[in-house]
Amino acid sequence: MTTDCPLCHAPGALIAAARHVPDWTSLTAAEQFALLARIGEALSAGACGVAASSEHGHFHLRPLEAAPPPARLTTGGADPLLPLLTRDIDAAARVDLAVAFAMRSGVALLRPWFEDLLARGGRLRVVVGDYMDVTEPAALRLLLDLDGAELHLHETGTGSFHPKAWLFRAADRSGAALVGSSNLSQTALTTGVEWNLHSEGAADQVEAAFEALLADPRTHPLCEARIAAYAGRRCAAPLSAAARQIMDSEPPAPPPGPHAIQQAALAALAAARRDGALRGLVVMATGLGKTWLAAFDSAPFARVLFVAHRDEILTQAMAAFRRIRPEARFGRFDGREKDEGAEILFASIATIGRAGHLRRFAPDAFDYIVVDEFHHAAAASYRKLLEHFTPRFLLGLTATPDRSDGADLAALCDDRELFRCDLFQGIEAGLLSPFRYLGVPDNVDYAQIPWRSSQFDPEALEAALATEARALNALEQFRLHAAGPAIGFCCSTRHADFMAAFFRDRGLRAVAVHSGPGAAPRASSLQQLGRGEIDILFAVDMFNEGVDVPEIGTVMMLRPTESVILWLQQLGRGLRRVEGKLLRVIDYIGNHRIFLTKLRALLQAGPGDGSLAMRLEAALAGAAGLPAGCSVTYDLEVVAMLRDMLRPKSGAADLEAQYRDFRLRHGERPRAAELARMGFDPSRTGHGTWFDFVRDMGDLPDPRVLDSHGALLRQLERAADLGMADLRALSAMVAGGIARGEGLRPWATSPLFVEAAGGLRLRRPDPGGMLPAMVEELCAWREAQPAQAREAAAPPAAWQAGPALWREYMREEIPPLFGAVFSPGNWNSGIVRLDRQLILLTTLAKANMTAGGHYDDGFISPMRMRWQSQTRTRRDSRTGRMLNGSDPESRIHLFVRNGKLRGTRAAPFLYCGVPVFEDWQGETPITVTWRLPEAVPEHLRASLGIAPPG
Repeated sequence: MTTDCPLCHAPGALIAAARHVPDWTSLTAAEQFALLARIGEALSAGACGVAASSEHGHFHLRPLEAAPPPARLTTGGADPLLPLLTRDIDAAARVDLAVAFAMRSGVALLRPWFEDLLARGGRLRVVVGDYMDVTEPAALRLLLDLDGAELHLHETGTGSFHPKAWLFRAADRSGAALVGSSNLSQTALTTGVEWNLHSEGAADQVEAAFEALLADPRTHPLCEARIAAYAGRRCAAPLSAAARQIMDSEPPAPPPGPHAIQQAALAALAAARRDGALRGLVVMATGLGKTWLAAFDSAPFARVLFVAHRDEILTQAMAAFRRIRPEARFGRFDGREKDEGAEILFASIATIGRAGHLRRFAPDAFDYIVVDEFHHAAAASYRKLLEHFTPRFLLGLTATPDRSDGADLAALCDDRELFRCDLFQGIEAGLLSPFRYLGVPDNVDYAQIPWRSSQFDPEALEAALATEARALNALEQFRLHAAGPAIGFCCSTRHADFMAAFFRDRGLRAVAVHSGPGAAPRASSLQQLGRGEIDILFAVDMFNEGVDVPEIGTVMMLRPTESVILWLQQLGRGLRRVEGKLLRVIDYIGNHRIFLTKLRALLQAGPGDGSLAMRLEAALAGAAGLPAGCSVTYDLEVVAMLRDMLRPKSGAADLEAQYRDFRLRHGERPRAAELARMGFDPSRTGHGTWFDFVRDMGDLPDPRVLDSHGALLRQLERAADLGMADLRALSAMVAGGIARGEGLRPWATSPLFVEAAGGLRLRRPDPGGMLPAMVEELCAWREAQPAQAREAAAPPAAWQAGPALWREYMREEIPPLFGAVFSPGNWNSGIVRLDRQLILLTTLAKANMTAGGHYDDGFISPMRMRWQSQTRTRRDSRTGRMLNGSDPESRIHLFVRNGKLRGTRAAPFLYCGVPVFEDWQGETPITVTWRLPEAVPEHLRASLGIAPPG
């Protein structure tokens, strides 16, 4: 370094060695490495290269700054600002905006992009001025509805305020600024002649100016109170001519009105309230506007609470309600914000459903409550909310009455289903698009994918679906059957990314939209899909609801759906009607019973496999009864698979299949009342009592209760003369209380109860503490059958009312089934003759019987049984003629048990139906071969000594 060299004292931007050398080659290796390191630092700091030169005999390098991209000017009209704005918002992690005024039309136009920014964790800061009072209070409220935005109002007073500037910053702090003439209005963003200059070089300057604006004492955080004060000032003074001209050039869009089906629902709701209804359930198909219905119906009520289980639903509901109530004060009650004073409150059930939060509200705090997706309402959090509040009216909304946990939704709405309109009625009314449905075979072996917590294991499912072979099949199906822009539903973000890349590599315009990294922007992608600029959009769960793209022409179901509600929501994405549109639905069907869920919904089948099989055959014959223009077609391979799953079953086996299906869908077993509502009799399961069935299905945590209190549960399930008072008394006693007065008669003779304080109480609780819940379940089932519950004690029914196949009966319960009275002398034998009925009571294991009482009884196969008569029975006797069917008026009833005892108590007999005589051998005794009316159910075979096949 020398004192007379200007380079030695130059700013640090130069890269040079300490000693004077004329060129690079004169540097030592160590000096060269040191300069290379500094070059790397300069490049990392943003230099685009270096220039070498030598001055005053001193070799040096000068970093070169990258020239900023050329500025971009938009002029409006044919060159609108909106596309440039949405592109930059999509790429930004932070957006700052300052405008002189905001109109509701402009905020509504950009709202989807603002919501996307906030949903992905971005920051949005907005400063709006009140200059000339042009800013609409409704626009400020629409901004205030954005969850997580940082909003400010600049009060200009007598001064002027004209900024129109945007700042966009990416995660790496690179950015761009946009400054010009456009305020936040639809005209300024789309058709107006507005000049706006977009520059990456001005970002730092605009950011500094924005921070200064935020620090200005006239800039205040936006809140409802400040909006109300501004609205008051605005109304008190007339607008200037210039302001009025701006306002008149962009009048607010009128709110939408209800369509025909919504009008019918509104009329039904109004009529119900006139009749005194306080609650009601409305069932409307996806796409018919349930949220809009709630907004219309609640309009006359001052304070409204809207409850849902997901934040996205709350956001969508706020947008709909805001169109109907532009001036109302909205608020949220969720994990981030807890606004107790809002006129219209949108609450997450996970937050407001907590006891501590509910106590913050008086029971009559709201005039009108909406519970969206009411099929969740039986959950504990919803029940707490329903029990806490006493509104003037409560509306439950659901697209399907299918319950998430088997509870009776109508009961939660005071047994008032006020209106129902399903998917097919919506199509017939011309409000939804007709569709052409194609069920195609899914070659994934779902039997190999673990099932956990009501769904397929996510990782295993993703690995099975995100394969080239399956993607190639999907591409072939798409090319064969798709029409118009398509949306494909995938099981995971990786699956969606994989499918989008696979389709793009083969020449299609495809994107993946989800909540994970690398996703295409949601709002822009939907806009492009509607314009036909994208062929197919692959999504995960974020498009199950709230998507309004009428142009969607194809829906691809590329994943199994465990819930009928989810499947209907996905189908609904394509049902928005456009003149002449015929939606194509490509649905993959696999080898698992969960796929029957969508089949049942599509074909409108009743409960049970038998009903579904009949509807399937009708559909295959072209007699599905679908609305005009709709069709359902299944690939032949799918038909074979469905027929195999739906092959005919006995009544008990069908009930068991529905039980398993329910457990698959909901993650817990159905209750007795739930199966009864599905059309099955819980007392006729082929397993004895209902809770014997639950035990055999592996869903009874502590089976000891059946040993200690099984007789009580059997009496509760089967006694025909139990009234409501009897059920209430029993519930009180098993809960640990004393029952007095009415309802004690059926229980007074039971050894399980003892007199206490003028009433009865339970002698001892069950070992596991399960009895109260079990009794409550059976009582709920009994109470759901009013005729049965009110039935007075009556003489035993005639035998034709009959025993139930594969149901267990204690010996003393059998005589009343045939109009007889039990007496030990007659009914302790193995064969009882009642006129022309022969009752066979057969115990298979006879090791404890006395000598001379051994019989050669046993099952030959699940359909055939060998039975031996008493030693004195002859073929030509009356009993013999009844056995071989010579007496055509006679009938045999076969009851079987494996042994005399079950534990320490007498074992019940299993009713095996009316057998058919095949042949006999011998005399005194006679050995008869019976053929049963149907095969012994698999779960009973081991206990009856029936060997497995092979």
